[in-house]
Amino acid sequence: MRPIPHAATIFLAAMVLSAGAAGAQTTDISGLWSGTTRVTPPCAFASGRCNAVNKITFTFRHKGDRIKGKFTCAYGNLDCRNGGADDTGKIVSGRIAGKDIRLSVVVPADVSNCYYNGVLTSPTTIHGAYSCYQGGELLEEGVWDVTRGPAQ
Repeated sequence: MRPIPHAATIFLAAMVLSAGAAGAQTTDISGLWSGTTRVTPPCAFASGRCNAVNKITFTFRHKGDRIKGKFTCAYGNLDCRNGGADDTGKIVSGRIAGKDIRLSVVVPADVSNCYYNGVLTSPTTIHGAYSCYQGGELLEEGVWDVTRGPAQ
């Protein structure tokens, strides 16, 4: 049997390590997460909501790399969009890959869709950015932060 050249050995080791990482378990995020959203400047699309803070919750059901669940919004320093009518939503699709989280939330009150992208910064905290659209038009965008546990 011929010895494996050095470059081939490194390639094979990298393949084994990446296969192990691909099979690595992600943190189960199922449960209640609560925190806030904040509309960020320039706020060109979020008329009157620049720097608006809202209290939010996500109830995640996590299976494999998929996330489903519910979303709620409550008064922070301003009502939720549409005078507070946009206070609930449904996670219609969501994925987790390692520490990266992507969610698509439909808000039935105004038939808008909000996209939340975040990073699991610890087993109990997520930080990210979001943007909400209605009929293809950007309604608002900002940042979101949530922690695992009861609503505050």
